[in-house]
Amino acid sequence: MEIVFLGAHNCETKTTRPSCLMLSGGVVLDAGAITSSLTLEELYNLKAVILSHAHYDHIKDVPLLAMNLAYGLKSVDIYGSEAVQEVVTKPPFSGGFYPDFFTRPPSAPALRFHEITPGLEFSCENYQILPLSVPHSRDTTGFLVKDAGGHSFFYTSDTGAGLGDVWKQISPELLIIELTMPNKLTELALSSKHLSPALLETELRLLREIKGYLPRIVTIHTTPLFEAEIKTEIQAVAERLHTDIDMASEGLKLRLGE
Repeated sequence: MEIVFLGAHNCETKTTRPSCLMLSGGVVLDAGAITSSLTLEELYNLKAVILSHAHYDHIKDVPLLAMNLAYGLKSVDIYGSEAVQEVVTKPPFSGGFYPDFFTRPPSAPALRFHEITPGLEFSCENYQILPLSVPHSRDTTGFLVKDAGGHSFFYTSDTGAGLGDVWKQISPELLIIELTMPNKLTELALSSKHLSPALLETELRLLREIKGYLPRIVTIHTTPLFEAEIKTEIQAVAERLHTDIDMASEGLKLRLGE
């Protein structure tokens, strides 16, 4: 399984894009950087987009993807919770400031929605995916993704503190976890349900206590303005935990099973 970080931040600039992971086989997790990162040929080869929640930076490229597909009478499957469905299939997001691509073109709608439920595993292409509720906005789900060879990773999407129930249900080789704010904004991270290095350290200590190990750790959803500060702080966390913690950047490629 190959994982490509199309987007590794929470804001878009010339060099940074919002959260978006592309898996081998044409499956994408979150839609923060699909159309800004892929060629038309690559867009036409996509099979599915799986959305963690309905905040704009995670769904923003769905209409633009659909417009590209509609002209070629191509379709892609969209997976998300009921809360995500309420946003992406209705005005203004769909049928408001852009056409409703869940019904257009009539002969082959560009988008097909599939509702997912936290705790219920589903199949998508060659993957088994278990959505698990994480502490963020309404019905935000992280995803445990397993390939046919049994290799797995967990993507938290956006999350705040309090992941103990999630840790009990997973044993991944790789953990892709959000890290949004520096320690000086820990109170803001708590109130907005995000993580700072201090909060992440607590969650990782809990994971090791529950599971007896730490997987490979890669962080995502970093605020560009504070990236250097966060990098220094998370390096200190890694040293205290005697483990490696890598911060993702756009274009990073990881392989599981090699």
